[in-house]
Amino acid sequence: MAAQPDKTSRTEAKSRFTELKKVRDQAHEEAEKTKSAADEAMWKAIAAELDAGNALQVDAAEATGFSRDHVLKRTRPYRQN
Repeated sequence: MAAQPDKTSRTEAKSRFTELKKVRDQAHEEAEKTKSAADEAMWKAIAAELDAGNALQVDAAEATGFSRDHVLKRTRPYRQN
């Protein structure tokens, strides 16, 4: 069985763990921002297509796999009509 770590090595390891957690949290935050930006860009573009009369809401629903209600809710803030 391995020997127990001493207090100094445990303290140093905890410090490394804290830094690793900080890096992980930052990566997750950046990923969420990227995801939100991609969602916004998609819904804005879909809203523009619908406003231009190029497609119906049902077409957007079929192409994206979301319900018509979901498409309505997500495009509503970006619709011009």
